[in-house]
Amino acid sequence: MKKILAISVVAIFAICLAIAGDIPPGATAADSNGNATISVSGMGIVSAEPNQVEIRLGVETEDKNVSKALTNNSLRMNATIEALKTLGISEDEIETSRFNIYPIRDYEREPEEIVGYRVTNEIVVKTADIDKTGEIICVAIDAGANNVRSVVFGLNETKEKELKYAAINKACEDAKGKAGAIASGFGLNIVRVVEVKESSVYVTPCRAGGGYYEYALQIPTPIAPPIEPGEIEVSATIDVVYECR
Repeated sequence: MKKILAISVVAIFAICLAIAGDIPPGATAADSNGNATISVSGMGIVSAEPNQVEIRLGVETEDKNVSKALTNNSLRMNATIEALKTLGISEDEIETSRFNIYPIRDYEREPEEIVGYRVTNEIVVKTADIDKTGEIICVAIDAGANNVRSVVFGLNETKEKELKYAAINKACEDAKGKAGAIASGFGLNIVRVVEVKESSVYVTPCRAGGGYYEYALQIPTPIAPPIEPGEIEVSATIDVVYECR
């Protein structure tokens, strides 16, 4: 009789929760068979040293004549790419990410007037040779680049997948631990997993910022900037529902 009464109380509690909304992580309820269920959220975090770097850099030029602005930009970008190749950077590791030509307007004149043209050409250099990061920037600037938008350290596809799976495994262990603690606190035994849902898997890259090097060409031999990458963090979150008795 006491057992029936207890199951009835748990069932009523579950119905109330269903009316109010979803069962929150860490809550206990009851399934259709009258067995208690525990809903928890597990999180796993792993980190590793980056094994690739992505450098966004480019050339920005201006001139009253659009053809001159474009020609100057093209010459400097071609020189930049050729200079990068001397470091062992292949064509497959260089990709154009942005190219724009747009007028420069003087809005203080009436009517407003086009006073020149700005040409922007940016490339992405992606390489596994992280130790060359500072040298890549230095050589590019020396060759004619005057824009370094960002330096992002990350993981290649194989390593990223490996760490994602490791983070998910840790999230599973975290969920098991939480469910075990809750079940123990209520004097319940976990029977099986009823439902598992991946909530999120996120990779946090290491960014070294970016900026503009407008005066780079005035320096005959720029010194390579010291850039030290931090660790890459991968996190995963899962939601799990356990059946208990």
